[in-house]
Parts: sequence; structure tokens; C-alpha cells
Amino acid sequence: MSSSGPSRHSLQRWARGLKEDVKDCCKSLICTLCEPESPTVEDTPNFTRTLLKRLPELADENLVKVALSLAQLIMEIKEAAKDNMDMVERRIASTGAQLEIVGDARVSRWGPNDPETPWLGRFQKTLAEELTTLSRLGREWPIKQTADHEHEKCQVAAVFERMNDARMEFELYTDIRTLNTAKSMERTSGHSFLNELKPSRMADHKYYLEGRQKEGLRREVCTPGTRVRILGHAVKWANDPESEDVFWMFGPAGSGKTTIAFTIARRFEATFDADDTITLGGNFLCSRQFEETRLKTCIIRTLVYQLARKCAGFAEALNRVENFDSIDQDVGTQLRDLLIIPWKQYRSTRGSDSSSADRFLFLIDAVDEIERQGGSEFLHDLLTVIHDNHLPGLKFFVTSRSNPEIVSRVESFERKQLVRLQDVEEEEARNDIGTYLEANLPQLKGAAEMDLIQEFVGGLFIVAATIVRHLTLRRTRLSERKALIRRLFYPETQHATSTNPTHSLDNLYTRILTEVFDQFPEEVFGEKLGVLHAFLCTVEPTSTSIVARLLELELEDTGGFTDSTNPADDVIALLHGVLYTDQNHLVRFYHKSFADFIFDKTRSAQFACDQANNNQLLTRHCFRVMTSCLRFNIANIPSSFVFDSDNADLQDEVNRNISPELGYACQSWSHHLVRCLPFPVLFAVVFDFLQLRVLFWIETMNLLGVVTHCGPHLQKASEWVKTHEGDNVLTEQLMETGSFAVYFSTSPSSRSTPHLYLSSLATWPQDIGLALRWREHFPAIPDCRMLSLQDSTPLMTIDVGSKVWTVAMSPDGERIASGSRDGLVRIWDAQSGKQIITLKGHTGQISSAVFAGNGTQIASGSGDGSIRVWDVRTAELEMKLQPDGHGGSVTSVAFSKDGKLLVSGGADNLVRVWSTSTGQEQTILRGHTEYISCVALTPDSTQVISGSWDGTVRMWGVAVGEEHWVARSPTNINVSRVYSVTLSSNGVWIASGLHNGSIQVLDRRTGTVAMLLRGHTGHVRSVAFSGDGSRIVSGAQDAAICVWDMTTGRKLRVLHGHSSYVMSVIFSGDGGRVISGSLDNSVRVWDAEGSAEQDGEGLSARWQGHGGAVQSVAFSGDGTRIVTGSRDKSVRVWDVSSGERLIVLDHADEVNSAMFSADGTRVVSGSRDASVCVWDTGTGEKKLVLRGHTSAVHSVAFTMDGTLIISGSTDKTVRLWGTSTDSDERSVLQGHTEAIHSVAVSIDGTRIISGSADKSVRMWDRTTGEVVMVLLGHTDQVNSIVLSADGTQIVSGSNDRSVRVWDARTGEEKMILEGHTGPVSSVAFSRDGAHIVSGSQDRTVRVWSSVTGEERLVIRGHTDTVASVAFSMDGTHIVSGSRDSMVRVSDLNLGYISEVVDDDATGWLLAPSDSQQEREYLMYVPHDIYLPRSPSFLVISKDYPTPYRPLLKISNAVGDNWQQCYIPS
Repeated sequence: MSSSGPSRHSLQRWARGLKEDVKDCCKSLICTLCEPESPTVEDTPNFTRTLLKRLPELADENLVKVALSLAQLIMEIKEAAKDNMDMVERRIASTGAQLEIVGDARVSRWGPNDPETPWLGRFQKTLAEELTTLSRLGREWPIKQTADHEHEKCQVAAVFERMNDARMEFELYTDIRTLNTAKSMERTSGHSFLNELKPSRMADHKYYLEGRQKEGLRREVCTPGTRVRILGHAVKWANDPESEDVFWMFGPAGSGKTTIAFTIARRFEATFDADDTITLGGNFLCSRQFEETRLKTCIIRTLVYQLARKCAGFAEALNRVENFDSIDQDVGTQLRDLLIIPWKQYRSTRGSDSSSADRFLFLIDAVDEIERQGGSEFLHDLLTVIHDNHLPGLKFFVTSRSNPEIVSRVESFERKQLVRLQDVEEEEARNDIGTYLEANLPQLKGAAEMDLIQEFVGGLFIVAATIVRHLTLRRTRLSERKALIRRLFYPETQHATSTNPTHSLDNLYTRILTEVFDQFPEEVFGEKLGVLHAFLCTVEPTSTSIVARLLELELEDTGGFTDSTNPADDVIALLHGVLYTDQNHLVRFYHKSFADFIFDKTRSAQFACDQANNNQLLTRHCFRVMTSCLRFNIANIPSSFVFDSDNADLQDEVNRNISPELGYACQSWSHHLVRCLPFPVLFAVVFDFLQLRVLFWIETMNLLGVVTHCGPHLQKASEWVKTHEGDNVLTEQLMETGSFAVYFSTSPSSRSTPHLYLSSLATWPQDIGLALRWREHFPAIPDCRMLSLQDSTPLMTIDVGSKVWTVAMSPDGERIASGSRDGLVRIWDAQSGKQIITLKGHTGQISSAVFAGNGTQIASGSGDGSIRVWDVRTAELEMKLQPDGHGGSVTSVAFSKDGKLLVSGGADNLVRVWSTSTGQEQTILRGHTEYISCVALTPDSTQVISGSWDGTVRMWGVAVGEEHWVARSPTNINVSRVYSVTLSSNGVWIASGLHNGSIQVLDRRTGTVAMLLRGHTGHVRSVAFSGDGSRIVSGAQDAAICVWDMTTGRKLRVLHGHSSYVMSVIFSGDGGRVISGSLDNSVRVWDAEGSAEQDGEGLSARWQGHGGAVQSVAFSGDGTRIVTGSRDKSVRVWDVSSGERLIVLDHADEVNSAMFSADGTRVVSGSRDASVCVWDTGTGEKKLVLRGHTSAVHSVAFTMDGTLIISGSTDKTVRLWGTSTDSDERSVLQGHTEAIHSVAVSIDGTRIISGSADKSVRMWDRTTGEVVMVLLGHTDQVNSIVLSADGTQIVSGSNDRSVRVWDARTGEEKMILEGHTGPVSSVAFSRDGAHIVSGSQDRTVRVWSSVTGEERLVIRGHTDTVASVAFSMDGTHIVSGSRDSMVRVSDLNLGYISEVVDDDATGWLLAPSDSQQEREYLMYVPHDIYLPRSPSFLVISKDYPTPYRPLLKISNAVGDNWQQCYIPS
């Protein structure tokens, strides 16, 4: 135990005190019970009288014994009375019998330090108090002259109900009745159902409500003697094994549904009669008051949890199935995985046994309280499951308001019983309410004021409950209460009777409001009423302090009249009958009927709330608060190097600097905005907000943990502006900001709030509009520029884990579907990118998937030859279509707009039309001669469009299958495959993607070509129109996505980022996003509204790399340029700072070697065509072609003065050339016996070095041509040699995987550098001689110390053999060329290190540090920017995976200085 806990001695003192308290209670009880009996009027076998008469027999100091004796006495009397018991008495008997639980052997073993002991003491105290009450009733009973003692009997029942509440609380918090088998299973499996199933505790009827929670949920059993007929009906239904599966109870607001449901739950929880045949398996009491009680996804997992705790066999089956991943999925999936499958498994082990232990009741109360009208959806899922699955042993008791949609669903279900509380006889309802009022207002029993109340209430329990609260929550004398009642309900003040079902309720609310607001002076009436309206219009329940500050109410000194200085508190205090403050100080209404009343002007008159005007007011106040309170670094974060989760002081700073009213404003402004009528000031306010402060808002939302809500906030606002104002500028700015918010919120950079600026704003690809304006305030954030194609970073990347063939988006834009090679259809949340559902069943790749127009179904076509239609909400397979044919593969599916038809195309060259209601094939369309690649339906569902590998697009009539027209591709049959067709929303245009990289746009009426769009360099696999038909998006095998202007045919944007074929593209419904799926295993979401393409093809070509293996690389003397030679027959010169291509020099064959002259004005290259060429680097002019070699030239070099060129060739010779003429061959050095792979020359030009396939290195005297020395030691061919700048060392690399260092003066082998796992292709010395770099077939570049031979650095990134490496003159940069066609430039003093986990770069850049423990996070760069892994900073490649170059410069405004990145206005 921690030092802060109670000491052992203090606990002992507490236990002794508790014991004495209980002992005193017991003594008092004994005295009471043992008092002489009053004389009885007559003996009777009546159950209640006998019980009260025999109470003195129970006297004992031990309350546990008293409880056990009482339980035994009750059973004895019940047996004796037999049928001489009415329903109330049977209830008393069944409730009292449950007291035997205190006799559990475990109770006696609890000591003072056990956590259960306080609950036992609490239970014992309640027993003592209630048994004393029973004794008093026993003494009074004979004296009363009431004929049947009904009132006293109800009082006895109420005593036992209170005992029962205490007993159930005791059981719940001590877990005394938990099944040992379930607990054993949890210990064995190593996890608890609580942890796995995440049930709602508050939704359970046993949940102990403390303090103000009681006000919010108001769970009470029916007052004894009320609702007898309805309860009896429900009990009879539940106990009848042959009755219907569902008991549905409808009722209007305030009719008492929850009280009845609560009573039923208590009845079957553990207090059932001996004749009961069913047990409460689980219950969920819905309420909008709390999140966990209003989410439909909580219901099933809570019911399953409760059932598993009560039914060991079900618990074991649930544990075996292990479908706990379903808890975060939709209701249908939960029902299937968590209930149906394990229940059926459990029942299969029971055989024909149908004992009561196998029958369970599920109770769900107030489904209309489920969030966002989700009650109807939940109901659909539940009834579908009950209808489709025989679930013997399970019954469902459900209540709700009479919402039309819910009623229609229930009435269409056959196996149910319906009870409508509005149909209860008026006299029965009045009697029940009279009993309730007398129980809760006993002082008024028999008084004229009670008659006034009963007359006013009518048949609505909510009216009675509201009156009780209004009267009892006030500390007033009885005389004052009576006066208030006469004032409120005297007949003269009542309105005329009305047939309106809410008449009594409206009348009551009006009177309460009148009484309250009449207390305020006329001049503040509007302000006080505004407070009430604000509470009812806020997004979530809100505190009085927030509302006061939002409305700018002045705090007042009340002169001691009230403790509060907040005017809002005054309103709430006076409206205590309809509003209350919960334990979190949030204001809530007792019943939704009050809000309904206030929002209906015809009902509430002068108290009515105009929601549009009130929301406009709240919107303006929200922006006022944000304008005054939002600021940069609002939480005073000291360093950007750490994640928010690692900042121990952050939460305190958030609480200190983000006030509750600011938190509310940030999270609620759009909710209020979209409920406003258009108002010019609001447009101006929103526009001003977006210019800068919106970034501080996103920062604050991230600190509050709700940053993923930013995108939807801005999306709603943009739709509102577009609808009401049509302001394109403001709409576009909202959409741009929304895109940026999604970009940040779904990025790892959101883990550290400063990286909103340092990472997300720095890498956000927009360089126009708002982003440019934002960056003006943040000049010191890292400079991350993408040269070439601009604005091409996706907002979100989803790693699917399998090649993606198709994507689709739900009509509401909330979900994305992907179909992949692994045969799975996955559903993703469009805002967060999190997976929601997986649809399993196909055994082949998913070629096509599409949502139905209602968004509840998705159809998928697969390589397994089947079409499947799924319910998206339940993940259930609704229909499986197995065409006869389709060549074993379904390639495309499409729904009609109304969802009644489904069209499919396949490898059998046929198009098929299906009925979705019957699953029957209606029509087969024949005519194509090759594989059908795509199908689509016209909006009116009368025509089908199909595209095929036969090069045609065809239009068909659906009714009889006639072919209307055929459009052929504009090219010959070999390159004219049609991969995709799509139809504009207005049905006028058809676009098709072709094999030759073009898109053709056809007139739907005639099939004639209206436009041809060219731009892709690979087959166009997918095309789609935007919703308004103004744009086309296309995805192709060149890994690019293009957005086109439909009017002009101009290419608007090119989106790069995918690293493999783009197989599917679509627009979001609003046209603001593009969604793509690729064979690189990803789904990506892009901003479709970015800047226009700028000279796309020409611009990108300047950064396009080699088309073949890079064989040679070298720096210019000043380090500003690189020269490369490639198998693509070209020599290219590049700018080091940008990666831009400066010049292209073409050879007739592969280029094996290239290097600069010392002054950088010339390049020499050697080629497979046996030539050596000299080029002018300024003009690109070929100055010399030196011929003499008889085979491929592998290596060339300039002398330092540039007057000689040395070349080595496969012809086994080294040749020296002058640089004045083409025929100036100076000498030929012969001696090697195999091909010469590498040559080098000393700085003074006197020595020439060569390395050969003959495994030797030779040094030559340039003047005489004689061999000075031969270096032997390599065991395989020598691929590369280099001489140190001071001429003292030679380094060689060989196929034997070694790098060897030699003494250039003696020929002695000084050291062998080992580490490469493949042949060493290239070596180089740094200018200062301190380091050696080597490149290898193992795809790595390694840096070594030339002094110690220690391996200093391994550079990874190439995907094939590293063929060539070189140092810059200052030794700070290394360039490498590879057979992967890439050139990579690395900076040994880069200033950051790529974080790598499991050999994969995470995207985070770290500050260089000697410590591996302390990681300082500089910035996050998304993978889609393709920043090379450090120390590389530049990659040049045709295919890397975007034809642009990320250039990064990080300033000093990071870490402790990060706040310096911002300059205020």
C-alpha cells in the first residue's frame, strides 16, 4: 500500500466504529421487534398480515441472521398461504426470499480490510432501517380499519423494494453472485470479458447512481400497486416459452416506459418467482444524457457481457469463438460474431434440454434515445437478425417512443407482441398515477390539493413526476406547497380541455415557466430566457459558467441572497423541476419533452426558442471567444522534440490555458453555424477566421484530443456557405483548410502539437491561396519544397496490406470501400482512415466493388466467378450470384440508381443484368468479342454501357438487350483495349480509359467521340466523372492520377505518389476529394481542388532520371554538379542542389564511365561502342571522339591538368589520349590478361593505376609505359581502383567482396575491409584521405576509416547493385549510381537522421545524437513526399516513384527554439 493510503490502525478503528454502528441499529431493532404485540382484530391467513405478525420471531443482534431468518420465514408463510396471495404479496415474497444471499459462506470470511466490507455494512444498515419500518407497520396494522389494507400492503412492498435495491447494490459491488465458472474462465484465458467487450456500466439497471447521476437517469421501479396489468402481461409473455420472440412497448414522451422497463429488469434479474421460467440475460437502458448510454455500438457488447456472466456455457462458447475484434464494428457484425455464433454453439451442446437455465431475456429501453436517430438503424439490424436466425431460449423486451420510422419497422415484423401505453384505459392510468402521487407526496394524501394535482395530470406520468420534483426539491413548508399548488392548478387557472395529447404537459411547462420568469424584472426577461434557450441549443450538456461566459453575462453581487454570482445559476435553480445539474456540473433536462415544448412556438408561445436565431447568436459568441482566446502555442509547449504524450506538464497547461468556454466554442461553432440562416456578418467572420486563426484552432483541437473532428467541421461549413452564399472564394478556402486539417489529423505529426507547423504546414504542398498566406507568418519552419510537379501529396494514405483493384465511396461520403487481391472487401472511415468492417467470403481477387444508392449495400465481383451483395451495416452476405459462365471471373459490377438492378461483366465476353430483389438473371447482352472490363448504368436504368478488351464501348437497352450503338477506339486493335467506362451524372457523356494511355469522351446519344485526352504514359485503368460533371479523373499504369477539365480538355492536375499501377479512381460526392487504389497496396485520398498543372510534362522531364542502369557517377570539382553515365546510352549532368537535369549527352551505346575535367568545362565518357568522347558541359557539344579500343571502354579519367585522358577497355589495354584532336592517341599500355575495369591517374600525372578481371592491380609509369608494380591478393576480378590524393595509398574493390588498401610506394597490402555481402563494384577516396567509400552488389554504400579500417556508415536505399560511388571534393557528399536506375546523393553532415524501425523509415527525422535513448524529433515528412532515407537527401530516377525532388532545409527554430518559427501579425 502506498504511503498516501490509510494506515492499518486507522482501518481497524474504522471497522470497529462500523461494528458499533451496526450493533446499535440491531439493538434498536430488537427492542422494537420485541415490544408486546398490539391486540389483533382477527387472525387471518393473509400473507402480509402473517408476515407482520411473526416479525418479532426474528429478533437477533446479528443482522445477517435476521436477513436469513426473514427469507426463511417468507418462504414458510408463502407455502402456507399458497394461492391466498395477490400480485403485490407475491412480489413481496419473491423479493424477500432473495435476502438469503447474505448467507453466502464468503461473507463470513470478509475482514475489515477487504474491499467488500463497506458494502456489507451499507447493506446491513439498510436492512436495520427497513426492518424497523416493517415492525412499525406490524404494530399499526391491527389498529387500521381499512377493509383490505391495500395502502399498508403497498408500504410493505415498498420496504421490500428498498431492501431489494440494497441487496442488488451489495451483489453488484461485491460480485458475490458472479458465476464461478465465468471467473475461472477469465483467469484461465488471461483476459476478462470486461476488458475485451468494453460494456457500458451506466446502461445496466444495477448501476449504482450516486449524487446527481440520479437526477439524470431517474431509474425507479413502479410504485407498488401501479402498472399491475401491463407488468402482468409482460411477465406472462416472458415466462411463456411459446410466446413471440419480441415484446415491444411503445409510448409517448412521459408515459412511464423506462420505469416499467426498469421494473421488469429488476423482476427477472434475481428476484424471480419460483414459477418463472426465464432470467434476465442482459439489459441496456438507453439515455441521451451520457455517451456510453446513447451509442448503438455499446448495446450488443453490453448485453453479451452480461449474458456471459450469467451463462457459463455461453461464456465458454464466446471464448472459443474469439471474435472480440467485432466490438468496435457495426451492430450487425456484433450481433453475428458476439451473440448468434456463440449462442448457437452453446445451444448445440444442450440438445433438447430447454430448462429455465437456458432461457434468457434481453431488455433494451428507449431505443429512440440512441444517438443521431440511430434507433431505427439498430432496430433494423436487431429485427433482421431475429428474423433470419432461430434463437431458441432468447427473448427481447424493447421500449421506444412512437417514432413513425420505428413503428413501421416493428409493425412489419411478425413474431412480436405490441403494447401501446397511449391505449391504456384512462381510468387505469389515473389510478396508477394517483397511487404514485400518494406514495411520493404522502403529506397531501386526502387533501384537496392532491385532487387538484390529479385532475391536472391526466394520464401522463411525466407530468406527475415533474410536479413531484417541482414541489419536493424546494425546502418549503407544507402550507407553502399547498399555496403553490392552488396557484398553479386551481381550476380557474386551467385552460380549456384539448384533444392534443401533450395538452397537460404543455399546460404544466407553461405554468412552471410563468411562475419562474414572473420573478424577474421585465428588463431582464429576455436575458434570462436567453439563458434557458442557450442550454437547450448547446451541442452537448453545458455548465452554467460556460453559458454565462458565452453570453457575456455579468457576474453579480447578490448581497448574500444566493451563493452564486453567476446569473445563469439563478435560472437553473428556479427551473429545478425541469432542469438539473449533474455531478460534472453540466445542465441537463429531465425529459426530452421539455426541449420539444420549448422549440415548438405553437406550444410554448412567449417562451419559445427560435433555433435559427439562437444558433446565430451562439455562432457569433463562439467566434468571439475564439478570436479573443486562441493564440499560437496556447499550451506553452517548451520543446518540439517530444511527443505530447511524453510531456508531463502538458495536461496541466491545457487545463490552465484552454478555458471551458473556449473548448466549447472550438468544438461547437460549426454545429451552430449550419443551423443559422445566412447572415452577411457570419460570412465575414468565417473568412477572417480562416486567414490565420484557424491554425491556432486546429492546434487547440489537437490538444483537446479531437483534431479528427476538424475536417468534418470545415466540410459542414463549406457546404453551408455554398448553399446559402455561393461564395466560391470562401467555399474554396474552407475546403482547402479542411484538406489541411485532414492532412494533419491523420498524420503522425499530430502526436506532437508543434508539428502542426514544423511538419504539416512545412510539407503541405499548396503554394497558393491560404497556405501561402499562412506561411508568411511562419518564415522559420523547415523549407520542404517539391520541385517539378507541385501540390501532389495525398491527404491520407491507407495501408491495405494487399494489392488494391477497386475503390468505392458511400453516398454520404463517410466510408471508403476497397477490394483487393486477397479476396477481401474492406470498409474504411473516410475521415480517420481506420478500418471499420471486413467482408469475407470471396476466394479470388476483388475486381470490382460498388455501393448501392442508399449506402446500406455493397456489391462485389471477384475472380472466383461470384457476385456478392452485402449489408454494410451488419457485414452479412445478403445475396450470392454465381453466373453460369463469366469465364470464371467477374470483372465489373454496377448498381442501378434505385438499387433494383445489378449489372455485371466478365471474362466470358458477356454482360448480365440481375434483379436484386430475386437474385435472378434478367438479361444477357451479347456482342463483345473479348473480356468485359467495365460496365455502367444510365441514371434512368434503361441503358447499360460496357467496355471491353475488344476495343469497343457499347450501349445496350436493358429491357430486351438490344445493342444501340458501338464506339470503336481511334487506334488499331492491338493497342485499343478499353479498361474503364464511366457516365456523367447528367447522363450526357461517357468517358473511357484506353490501352494506349488516352481517355476518349463519347456522346451518349450517338457514341461519337467528342474529345480525346492524352497525357498518361501507361494504360488508363480507371476513369470517373466528378458529381457536377465538370471534371474527369483518370488513373493509369504509369502510377499517375490526372484530373481533367471536361470543358476544355486541359489537364488540371497530376497527382503522383503511388509506386505501382493505379487501378481505380473516384471522386468524393462533393468533388473535393479523389480516392485512388493501387497495386502498391494502398488507398490514397487526395485534394481534388489544388493548383493547376504547370507545364507538367516539360517540367517533370527536367527532373526525370535515367531509363536504364546507372554505371558511372562523379562530382564536378566545385561540388555543384554530378555527371552520370547509363545503359540508356546517355551521359547526363545534374544540379546537386535541386536534382534538375542540366544537359543530356547521347552515345550510340551503353555508357560505362564518365567524369569531369578538373575545371568542370568538359566531360569525358567511355562507352560499350568502344569510343571515348569529350563533351563541352556548357553547350553539350561533342568535342572529340577518340577511337582505338577494339571493345567496350569500361573506365575513363582526366589528368589534373586536363591535357590527357586515360581509358581502360575489355580489349585488355590502357590507352592514353591527348585532348587536342580525335587521333591524338599517345600510348597503349599492355600487360593485363583480362578486361580492364577501372583506371586512375595520380594528381601529378606520373602514375597510372589499373584494375582488371585478371584479379590484379597494376601501377604504370606514364612516361615509359612500364609496369612499376603488380598488386596481387584479390581472389576474384578487380572492379574498381582509386589512388589517394597524396599518392600514398591505393584502394581496390573486387568480386571477392573485399576492399583492400595498399601502400602505393611499396605495394604492401595494408588492410582488408570486410563487411559487404556481395561483390564490390566501386571504391573512392575522400580528398583528405581520411575515408573510403565503397558500393556493392549487396545494394549498400559503406564508408570506412582509411586509418583504422572501421566501418563508419552504411547507406541503404538502392534496390539493386551499386555500380559506382564518388566523393565530392570537400568530402561531405557521396554520390552513388545503381542498376536500379537511381542516383542517390548523400550528405555526411545532413543535420538529421531518419528514424528507422524494423528496417523501415517511419517518416520522423531525428536530431543527430550519440544517445540512442533520447530521441529529439525534428519533423515528420510523409512517406508520400519520398524524402530519401538519411544520409541521402536527393534521389534522381525516372521511376522514383514521383518525378519530382523533395528538397529540405531545417532551420534552428526547432526544439527549445521552436516558438521562433512564428512571427505575429
